[in-house]
Amino acid sequence: MRATVVVHLQGGPEQALRCFESLAMLPPEPEHEVIVVDDASVGLDDLLARLEGDVKVVVMPQRAGFAKSVERAAAEAEGDVLVMLRGAPEVAHGWLAPLVEAVASGRLAAAASVTAGDPGAHLVSAYALAVARGAASTLPSVPDEHVFSALCIGLEGRAGQVPGSTLVAPGSRMGAARRAPGEEPELTIVIPTLDAASERVRACITAIHRATPEAPYEIVVVDNGSPPQGFTAPVNSGLRAARGRYAVVLNDDVEVLPGWWPPLHEALDAGAAVTFPVTIDGAMRTDFAAWCFAVSRETLERYGAEPGEFFDPRFCVWYQDTDLLARLSAAGIPPLCVDRSQIRHGLSETVASDDPELKAWIAETVARDREAFVAKHPDMQLTRVAIG
Repeated sequence: MRATVVVHLQGGPEQALRCFESLAMLPPEPEHEVIVVDDASVGLDDLLARLEGDVKVVVMPQRAGFAKSVERAAAEAEGDVLVMLRGAPEVAHGWLAPLVEAVASGRLAAAASVTAGDPGAHLVSAYALAVARGAASTLPSVPDEHVFSALCIGLEGRAGQVPGSTLVAPGSRMGAARRAPGEEPELTIVIPTLDAASERVRACITAIHRATPEAPYEIVVVDNGSPPQGFTAPVNSGLRAARGRYAVVLNDDVEVLPGWWPPLHEALDAGAAVTFPVTIDGAMRTDFAAWCFAVSRETLERYGAEPGEFFDPRFCVWYQDTDLLARLSAAGIPPLCVDRSQIRHGLSETVASDDPELKAWIAETVARDREAFVAKHPDMQLTRVAIG
Protein backbone atom coordinates (compact mmCIF):
# COMPACT_ATOMS: atom_id res chain seq x y z
CA MET A 1 0.00 0.00 0.00
CA ARG A 2 1.54 3.29 -1.08
CA ALA A 3 -0.58 5.74 0.92
CA THR A 4 -3.18 6.15 3.66
CA VAL A 5 -5.44 9.21 3.51
CA VAL A 6 -6.73 10.27 6.94
CA VAL A 7 -9.88 12.41 7.08
CA HIS A 8 -10.58 14.04 10.45
CA LEU A 9 -14.26 14.87 11.03
CA GLN A 10 -15.87 16.90 13.81
CA GLY A 11 -19.13 17.89 12.12
CA GLY A 12 -20.64 19.51 9.05
CA PRO A 13 -22.18 16.76 6.89
CA GLU A 14 -22.32 18.90 3.74
CA GLN A 15 -18.59 19.65 3.86
CA ALA A 16 -17.78 16.03 4.71
CA LEU A 17 -19.85 14.82 1.77
CA ARG A 18 -18.01 17.14 -0.63
CA CYS A 19 -14.71 15.81 0.70
CA PHE A 20 -15.76 12.17 0.32
CA GLU A 21 -17.07 12.76 -3.20
CA SER A 22 -13.76 14.28 -4.25
CA LEU A 23 -11.79 11.40 -2.72
CA ALA A 24 -13.99 8.90 -4.56
CA MET A 25 -12.91 10.52 -7.84
CA LEU A 26 -9.18 9.97 -7.23
CA PRO A 27 -7.46 7.71 -9.76
CA PRO A 28 -6.52 4.24 -8.48
CA GLU A 29 -2.82 5.06 -8.65
CA PRO A 30 -1.04 5.56 -6.40
CA GLU A 31 -2.63 2.71 -4.45
CA HIS A 32 -4.27 4.13 -1.35
CA GLU A 33 -6.75 3.57 1.45
CA VAL A 34 -8.94 6.08 3.30
CA ILE A 35 -9.38 6.14 7.07
CA VAL A 36 -12.10 8.45 8.41
CA VAL A 37 -11.79 9.45 12.05
CA ASP A 38 -15.14 10.45 13.55
CA ASP A 39 -13.94 12.70 16.37
CA ALA A 40 -17.11 12.52 18.48
CA SER A 41 -19.00 14.40 15.76
CA VAL A 42 -22.72 15.14 15.82
CA GLY A 43 -25.05 14.42 12.92
CA LEU A 44 -22.77 12.31 10.71
CA ASP A 45 -24.17 8.85 11.51
CA ASP A 46 -26.12 8.47 8.26
CA LEU A 47 -23.24 9.72 6.14
CA LEU A 48 -20.68 7.47 7.81
CA ALA A 49 -22.98 4.47 7.48
CA ARG A 50 -22.92 4.98 3.70
CA LEU A 51 -19.13 4.66 3.73
CA GLU A 52 -19.03 1.17 5.22
CA GLY A 53 -17.04 -1.17 3.03
CA ASP A 54 -15.36 1.62 1.08
CA VAL A 55 -13.27 3.16 3.85
CA LYS A 56 -12.22 2.42 7.40
CA VAL A 57 -14.15 4.41 10.00
CA VAL A 58 -12.54 5.00 13.39
CA VAL A 59 -14.87 6.38 16.06
CA MET A 60 -13.40 8.37 18.94
CA PRO A 61 -15.55 8.00 22.10
CA GLN A 62 -15.02 11.65 23.04
CA ARG A 63 -13.59 14.71 21.30
CA ALA A 64 -9.82 14.17 21.09
CA GLY A 65 -8.66 16.73 18.55
CA PHE A 66 -6.73 16.46 15.32
CA ALA A 67 -3.42 15.16 16.68
CA LYS A 68 -4.87 12.29 18.72
CA SER A 69 -7.23 11.37 15.88
CA VAL A 70 -4.35 11.11 13.41
CA GLU A 71 -2.34 9.03 15.88
CA ARG A 72 -5.28 6.65 16.18
CA ALA A 73 -5.54 6.35 12.40
CA ALA A 74 -1.79 5.88 12.01
CA ALA A 75 -1.97 2.85 14.29
CA GLU A 76 -4.27 1.15 11.75
CA ALA A 77 -2.76 2.56 8.57
CA GLU A 78 -1.23 0.25 5.97
CA GLY A 79 0.20 2.89 3.66
CA ASP A 80 3.86 3.87 3.67
CA VAL A 81 2.90 7.55 3.32
CA LEU A 82 0.30 9.08 5.62
CA VAL A 83 -1.67 11.97 4.11
CA MET A 84 -3.61 14.00 6.66
CA LEU A 85 -6.63 16.11 5.73
CA ARG A 86 -7.61 18.93 8.09
CA GLY A 87 -11.18 20.25 7.93
CA ALA A 88 -12.40 17.87 5.19
CA PRO A 89 -11.38 19.91 2.11
CA GLU A 90 -12.29 19.01 -1.48
CA VAL A 91 -9.29 17.55 -3.28
CA ALA A 92 -8.49 17.82 -6.97
CA HIS A 93 -8.42 14.77 -9.24
CA GLY A 94 -4.61 14.66 -9.33
CA TRP A 95 -4.13 15.75 -5.74
CA LEU A 96 -2.67 12.60 -4.18
CA ALA A 97 0.09 11.40 -6.52
CA PRO A 98 2.41 14.44 -6.22
CA LEU A 99 2.29 14.29 -2.42
CA VAL A 100 3.07 10.58 -2.28
CA GLU A 101 5.89 10.91 -4.80
CA ALA A 102 7.50 13.80 -2.91
CA VAL A 103 7.63 11.87 0.36
CA ALA A 104 8.28 8.37 -0.99
CA SER A 105 11.23 9.59 -3.07
CA GLY A 106 12.82 11.29 -0.09
CA ARG A 107 12.67 14.69 -1.77
CA LEU A 108 10.57 16.07 1.08
CA ALA A 109 10.07 14.91 4.66
CA ALA A 110 6.68 16.66 4.69
CA ALA A 111 4.74 17.59 1.56
CA ALA A 112 1.84 20.07 1.72
CA SER A 113 -0.92 20.74 -0.77
CA VAL A 114 -1.60 24.15 -2.29
CA THR A 115 -4.97 25.76 -1.57
CA ALA A 116 -6.83 26.89 -4.69
CA GLY A 117 -7.21 30.65 -4.74
CA ASP A 118 -4.43 31.13 -2.20
CA PRO A 119 -1.24 29.77 -3.81
CA GLY A 120 1.02 32.02 -1.76
CA ALA A 121 -0.19 30.78 1.62
CA HIS A 122 2.45 29.32 3.92
CA LEU A 123 2.55 25.54 4.13
CA VAL A 124 1.74 25.56 7.87
CA SER A 125 -1.76 26.77 6.96
CA ALA A 126 -2.26 23.93 4.45
CA TYR A 127 -5.24 21.61 4.66
CA ALA A 128 -3.31 18.49 3.61
CA LEU A 129 0.11 17.27 4.67
CA ALA A 130 1.89 14.03 3.74
CA VAL A 131 4.64 12.41 5.82
CA ALA A 132 6.10 8.95 6.28
CA ARG A 133 3.69 6.87 8.33
CA GLY A 134 6.08 6.54 11.27
CA ALA A 135 6.38 10.31 11.61
CA ALA A 136 2.71 10.54 12.60
CA SER A 137 2.73 7.81 15.24
CA THR A 138 3.29 10.43 17.97
CA LEU A 139 2.18 13.99 17.30
CA PRO A 140 2.75 17.14 19.37
CA SER A 141 -0.01 18.04 21.80
CA VAL A 142 -0.91 21.44 20.34
CA PRO A 143 -4.15 23.07 19.09
CA ASP A 144 -5.47 21.56 15.86
CA GLU A 145 -4.42 24.49 13.69
CA HIS A 146 -0.78 24.16 14.83
CA VAL A 147 -0.33 20.41 14.36
CA PHE A 148 1.15 20.64 10.85
CA SER A 149 3.67 23.34 11.80
CA ALA A 150 4.74 21.50 14.98
CA LEU A 151 5.11 18.26 13.03
CA CYS A 152 7.24 19.91 10.34
CA ILE A 153 9.56 21.43 12.94
CA GLY A 154 10.21 18.02 14.48
CA LEU A 155 11.05 16.19 11.23
CA GLU A 156 14.52 15.51 9.92
CA GLY A 157 14.38 16.79 6.40
CA ARG A 158 12.78 19.56 4.42
CA ALA A 159 9.10 20.45 4.38
CA GLY A 160 7.61 22.09 1.33
CA GLN A 161 4.53 22.70 -0.76
CA VAL A 162 3.86 20.64 -3.87
CA PRO A 163 2.38 22.85 -6.62
CA GLY A 164 0.93 19.84 -8.46
CA SER A 165 -1.26 18.93 -5.48
CA THR A 166 -4.24 21.26 -5.07
CA LEU A 167 -7.46 21.34 -3.08
CA VAL A 168 -10.38 23.63 -2.24
CA ALA A 169 -10.40 24.92 1.33
CA PRO A 170 -13.33 23.75 3.49
CA GLY A 171 -16.16 26.23 3.78
CA SER A 172 -15.07 28.24 0.76
CA ARG A 173 -18.19 27.54 -1.34
CA MET A 174 -20.47 29.77 0.71
CA GLY A 175 -20.74 32.83 -1.53
CA ALA A 176 -24.28 32.10 -2.76
CA ALA A 177 -25.64 32.26 0.78
CA ARG A 178 -24.47 35.83 1.46
CA ARG A 179 -26.50 39.04 1.14
CA ALA A 180 -26.10 42.25 -0.83
CA PRO A 181 -23.65 44.82 0.60
CA GLY A 182 -25.09 47.52 2.84
CA GLU A 183 -28.29 45.71 3.84
CA GLU A 184 -29.34 46.32 7.44
CA PRO A 185 -29.36 43.17 9.60
CA GLU A 186 -32.68 41.69 10.57
CA LEU A 187 -31.07 39.19 12.90
CA THR A 188 -28.16 39.36 15.34
CA ILE A 189 -26.60 36.02 16.30
CA VAL A 190 -24.67 36.15 19.57
CA ILE A 191 -22.02 33.45 20.10
CA PRO A 192 -20.25 33.44 23.50
CA THR A 193 -17.05 31.40 23.48
CA LEU A 194 -13.88 30.74 25.42
CA ASP A 195 -11.85 30.77 22.18
CA ALA A 196 -13.01 32.77 19.18
CA ALA A 197 -10.24 31.28 17.01
CA SER A 198 -11.17 27.66 17.71
CA GLU A 199 -12.18 25.09 15.12
CA ARG A 200 -15.52 24.75 16.93
CA VAL A 201 -16.37 28.42 16.45
CA ARG A 202 -15.36 28.31 12.79
CA ALA A 203 -17.61 25.29 12.26
CA CYS A 204 -20.48 27.07 14.04
CA ILE A 205 -20.13 30.18 11.86
CA THR A 206 -19.75 28.11 8.68
CA ALA A 207 -23.07 26.40 9.47
CA ILE A 208 -24.73 29.81 9.94
CA HIS A 209 -23.45 31.00 6.56
CA ARG A 210 -24.64 27.81 4.90
CA ALA A 211 -28.07 27.60 6.51
CA THR A 212 -29.27 31.20 6.84
CA PRO A 213 -29.90 32.61 3.35
CA GLU A 214 -33.38 33.88 4.21
CA ALA A 215 -32.44 36.91 6.33
CA PRO A 216 -29.73 39.57 6.53
CA TYR A 217 -27.81 38.88 9.72
CA GLU A 218 -24.81 39.94 11.73
CA ILE A 219 -22.75 37.73 14.04
CA VAL A 220 -21.48 38.96 17.41
CA VAL A 221 -18.76 36.65 18.76
CA VAL A 222 -17.97 37.39 22.40
CA ASP A 223 -14.61 35.92 23.41
CA ASN A 224 -14.79 35.66 27.18
CA GLY A 225 -11.82 33.38 27.72
CA SER A 226 -9.26 35.90 28.95
CA PRO A 227 -10.25 35.61 31.71
CA PRO A 228 -13.28 33.26 31.57
CA GLN A 229 -16.44 35.11 32.60
CA GLY A 230 -19.11 32.42 32.46
CA PHE A 231 -22.21 32.64 30.27
CA THR A 232 -24.43 35.46 31.54
CA ALA A 233 -22.05 38.40 31.13
CA PRO A 234 -20.96 37.66 27.53
CA VAL A 235 -24.53 36.91 26.42
CA ASN A 236 -25.84 40.13 27.95
CA SER A 237 -23.04 42.18 26.37
CA GLY A 238 -23.67 40.55 22.99
CA LEU A 239 -27.39 41.30 23.21
CA ARG A 240 -26.66 44.92 24.12
CA ALA A 241 -24.58 45.16 20.93
CA ALA A 242 -27.33 43.64 18.76
CA ARG A 243 -28.64 45.80 15.90
CA GLY A 244 -31.22 43.38 14.51
CA ARG A 245 -34.93 43.36 15.26
CA TYR A 246 -34.39 39.78 16.41
CA ALA A 247 -31.53 38.08 18.24
CA VAL A 248 -30.42 34.49 18.64
CA VAL A 249 -28.12 33.26 21.39
CA LEU A 250 -26.11 30.33 20.10
CA ASN A 251 -23.61 28.11 21.89
CA ASP A 252 -20.39 27.72 19.92
CA ASP A 253 -20.93 23.95 19.66
CA VAL A 254 -24.28 24.29 17.86
CA GLU A 255 -24.76 23.53 14.16
CA VAL A 256 -27.83 25.24 12.71
CA LEU A 257 -29.51 23.32 9.88
CA PRO A 258 -31.12 24.62 6.67
CA GLY A 259 -34.47 26.28 7.33
CA TRP A 260 -33.78 26.83 11.02
CA TRP A 261 -34.49 30.59 11.21
CA PRO A 262 -37.85 31.31 9.50
CA PRO A 263 -39.94 29.13 11.88
CA LEU A 264 -38.37 30.78 14.94
CA HIS A 265 -38.98 34.20 13.41
CA GLU A 266 -42.62 33.39 12.58
CA ALA A 267 -43.35 32.13 16.09
CA LEU A 268 -41.93 35.32 17.60
CA ASP A 269 -44.11 37.40 15.29
CA ALA A 270 -47.11 35.32 16.38
CA GLY A 271 -46.61 36.38 19.99
CA ALA A 272 -44.00 34.07 21.56
CA ALA A 273 -41.48 35.76 23.84
CA VAL A 274 -38.70 33.21 23.36
CA THR A 275 -38.50 30.45 20.75
CA PHE A 276 -36.06 27.58 20.42
CA PRO A 277 -35.49 24.79 17.86
CA VAL A 278 -35.56 21.02 18.13
CA THR A 279 -32.17 19.41 18.72
CA ILE A 280 -31.73 16.30 16.59
CA ASP A 281 -29.21 13.47 16.95
CA GLY A 282 -28.62 14.33 20.60
CA ALA A 283 -30.03 15.37 23.97
CA MET A 284 -33.10 17.61 23.87
CA ARG A 285 -35.12 19.61 26.37
CA THR A 286 -38.74 20.47 25.50
CA ASP A 287 -39.22 23.06 28.28
CA PHE A 288 -36.24 25.21 27.27
CA ALA A 289 -33.19 24.00 25.31
CA ALA A 290 -31.22 27.18 25.93
CA TRP A 291 -28.15 26.34 23.83
CA CYS A 292 -30.02 28.04 20.97
CA PHE A 293 -32.90 30.44 21.46
CA ALA A 294 -34.41 33.43 19.70
CA VAL A 295 -35.92 36.65 21.02
CA SER A 296 -37.42 39.78 19.54
CA ARG A 297 -36.40 43.34 20.36
CA GLU A 298 -39.64 43.64 22.34
CA THR A 299 -38.71 40.59 24.43
CA LEU A 300 -35.31 42.03 25.26
CA GLU A 301 -36.87 45.25 26.46
CA ARG A 302 -39.85 43.74 28.29
CA TYR A 303 -38.52 40.57 29.90
CA GLY A 304 -34.96 41.44 30.88
CA ALA A 305 -33.88 40.80 34.47
CA GLU A 306 -33.00 44.49 34.74
CA PRO A 307 -32.24 47.33 32.30
CA GLY A 308 -29.51 46.25 29.90
CA GLU A 309 -29.29 42.77 31.45
CA PHE A 310 -31.45 40.11 29.79
CA PHE A 311 -30.10 37.26 31.90
CA ASP A 312 -29.95 37.88 35.64
CA PRO A 313 -26.31 38.82 36.40
CA ARG A 314 -26.53 37.04 39.75
CA PHE A 315 -25.97 33.79 37.82
CA CYS A 316 -22.58 33.48 36.17
CA VAL A 317 -22.18 30.02 34.60
CA TRP A 318 -25.43 28.12 35.28
CA TYR A 319 -29.09 28.68 36.22
CA GLN A 320 -29.54 31.93 34.27
CA ASP A 321 -31.58 29.95 31.73
CA THR A 322 -33.64 28.24 34.43
CA ASP A 323 -34.28 31.65 35.98
CA LEU A 324 -35.44 32.98 32.59
CA LEU A 325 -37.71 29.96 32.20
CA ALA A 326 -39.19 30.66 35.65
CA ARG A 327 -39.72 34.36 34.90
CA LEU A 328 -41.40 33.72 31.55
CA SER A 329 -43.55 30.92 32.95
CA ALA A 330 -44.72 33.19 35.76
CA ALA A 331 -45.67 35.78 33.12
CA GLY A 332 -47.73 33.13 31.32
CA ILE A 333 -45.51 33.09 28.23
CA PRO A 334 -42.92 30.27 28.62
CA PRO A 335 -40.31 29.56 25.92
CA LEU A 336 -41.84 27.91 22.85
CA CYS A 337 -40.26 24.88 21.14
CA VAL A 338 -40.68 25.17 17.36
CA ASP A 339 -40.76 21.75 15.73
CA ARG A 340 -40.02 23.00 12.20
CA SER A 341 -36.68 24.46 13.25
CA GLN A 342 -33.82 22.00 13.78
CA ILE A 343 -30.21 22.13 14.97
CA ARG A 344 -27.48 19.80 16.15
CA HIS A 345 -25.65 20.33 19.43
CA GLY A 346 -22.38 18.91 20.76
CA LEU A 347 -23.67 18.69 24.32
CA SER A 348 -21.34 20.00 27.07
CA GLU A 349 -18.48 20.93 24.75
CA THR A 350 -18.80 24.61 25.58
CA VAL A 351 -17.87 24.31 29.25
CA ALA A 352 -15.86 21.09 29.02
CA SER A 353 -12.19 21.72 29.70
CA ASP A 354 -9.11 19.72 30.66
CA ASP A 355 -7.56 22.79 32.29
CA PRO A 356 -7.58 22.08 36.05
CA GLU A 357 -7.74 25.77 37.02
CA LEU A 358 -10.68 26.43 34.72
CA LYS A 359 -12.50 23.27 35.86
CA ALA A 360 -12.06 24.30 39.50
CA TRP A 361 -13.34 27.82 38.80
CA ILE A 362 -16.39 26.46 36.98
CA ALA A 363 -17.20 24.08 39.85
CA GLU A 364 -16.88 26.84 42.46
CA THR A 365 -18.92 29.28 40.39
CA VAL A 366 -21.69 26.76 39.74
CA ALA A 367 -21.98 26.19 43.49
CA ARG A 368 -22.40 29.94 44.04
CA ASP A 369 -24.91 30.12 41.20
CA ARG A 370 -26.95 27.39 42.84
CA GLU A 371 -27.00 29.26 46.14
CA ALA A 372 -28.11 32.42 44.35
CA PHE A 373 -30.88 30.57 42.53
CA VAL A 374 -32.23 28.95 45.70
CA ALA A 375 -32.20 32.35 47.40
CA LYS A 376 -34.19 33.91 44.53
CA HIS A 377 -36.58 30.99 44.01
CA PRO A 378 -36.87 29.26 47.44
CA ASP A 379 -40.13 27.52 46.56
CA MET A 380 -39.09 26.28 43.14
CA GLN A 381 -37.88 22.73 42.55
CA LEU A 382 -34.46 23.17 40.99
CA THR A 383 -34.12 21.66 37.52
CA ARG A 384 -31.29 23.31 35.68
CA VAL A 385 -31.54 23.55 31.89
CA ALA A 386 -28.10 22.54 30.62
CA ILE A 387 -26.74 25.23 28.30
CA GLY A 388 -23.31 23.64 27.87
